[in-house]
Parts: sequence; structure tokens; C-alpha cells
Amino acid sequence: MDLRKMYYFVAIVKYQSFSRAANALHISQPSLSNAIKTLEREIGALLIERTTKQFQLTELGEQFYERSNRLIAQFEVMETELKEFAEGEHIEIRLGMIESANYWFSQVIIAYQQQFPYNKITLIDTLYNQTVREALLRLNVHGVITNQQIVDHEIKSELLYNEPYVILTKIDHPFASQELIKLSDFAEETLIIGMPEFQTSGQILKAFEQEEITPHIQYKIERFEMIKLLVEEGLGIAILPHHYVAQPLPECLMTHRVQSEFLNRNVYLCTMKDRTFPESIIKLFELIKKMH
Repeated sequence: MDLRKMYYFVAIVKYQSFSRAANALHISQPSLSNAIKTLEREIGALLIERTTKQFQLTELGEQFYERSNRLIAQFEVMETELKEFAEGEHIEIRLGMIESANYWFSQVIIAYQQQFPYNKITLIDTLYNQTVREALLRLNVHGVITNQQIVDHEIKSELLYNEPYVILTKIDHPFASQELIKLSDFAEETLIIGMPEFQTSGQILKAFEQEEITPHIQYKIERFEMIKLLVEEGLGIAILPHHYVAQPLPECLMTHRVQSEFLNRNVYLCTMKDRTFPESIIKLFELIKKMH
């Protein structure tokens, strides 16, 4: 039994067809069929039912498919790790990152480049839970900084920090003269918010729901930067993560604390549990944990 036949078998299951799998693998269908028959002879049992019109695995075929997937994934991880170790200090490190982390991460890059000047760093936006999970499992990234605690037996989520949400308004907004702002004060306000499918927006909407308040949402925007621009134009107010507005703001804007036990969030560093990293990548993770 060899890994090539496992790849072939997994492809057949994926495409539910010998012909479609053969096209995807760029081999002839007879060659693929012969490879699977050889595999079945080596195992001593059928993996695919050949007595029905529909594609169907035998019970052993189901087990073999699951184990083959795991072995192939482990092989791909090992192959990636060996290449990275061979590259030494000339690695491209790929990180997924939420928008609000950009403002402190620049200091991490400065400190890291002093130690590893030849390594390259690529930053990728990660906004959705599924995007984070898939990016890690497919080895598209080495780690992800996210406000989503990914629950997966293959992924490790380490808490970096907890941060409050704050209100962003123009300096001449009535909130500027209020010492205490509550969510109930939003009843007459136009709220600018992120897309509902984002966890940040979900947490904000949940806070209103828990305090039995219905906000007036006029705009739903994907990027924090655009939200900030709309506030600057006087089109409404926004609730944003503290780290995003911690950097200097335009003179016409200001932030306010809001009294709500529900308006805060955790930020995590997520990595693959069983992936082995070179020392240079481990050092970057250490700086992230130290300098956030």
C-alpha cells in the first residue's frame, strides 16, 4: 500500500465518480480503476460497492477513507514543516488577522525584523469563523489573531487579551457632555454597525438584546475604516473595539466608555495543535503574546 493509491481513493470519494476523479488527477480512468483494484487486493477486501448504480463505499471503505484523509493531512503537514525548517531564516510567515489588531501588530513586526530580518510576513484578513478554521486546517496560514474562539480538536486558541467596546462620535455630539453613557441612551441615535454575520456585530447586537433595547441601525458596513469615515461625516455613531480607536483619531472625533457588562470581547491567537514550527515562527508567536 502506498500514499499515491490513498490519494486516488480519496479523490474518487470526493468526486463520487471514477471518471471525474480521473480527470481531476490527470490520469486515465482504466489506470485509476486498476490502482483501486490493486489497493483492494493488498487490503484483501472491497472498498467500493460495485453492485449498485449509485456510488457507495463498503463499511471498510468508509473506515479506510477516514484514515486515509488523516494520513494524507499528516503527510502534508510534515511536508510543509520540513520545507520551512529547510528554508531556515528565509521563510514567508502568513498570519490571519482581524482589522483592529493592525495597530499594535506594527510594533511586533518592528521588533521581529530586528531578530529575523530575512523572513517575510504576509497578513491576511480573516473575518468569518469558517474562514479562520479553514485557513488553519489547509495550512494557508501559520496562525490567526481573531476574536473568535475556535472550538476544534485540531486547533489551539490562546487568549491574548480582553478589550472593551467604545462609542465613536463627533466631538460636538451630545454624548460629549455626558459622564455616564448607557445603551438605553442609544434609543434616539443612528447606529453604524459592521455586517451582521461578523462576530463583533453579533456581540454588539446581543448586548442590546440582553438589555432589551432595539437600536436604530441605518448603515451596515464591512470595514471599521469605512465606519469611522461615516461617523466623521456625521451620519451616525458607532461602537468599535477599543484597540481599533486607540490610535490618534481625527480632531473631529472622540471616544466614550459605555456602561454595559456585555460590551467586551476576547482576542485569541489560534494555531494548529500538532503543527511543529521553526524557531523563527515560535519567536513571532512569543512577541505577539508579549506585545499586544
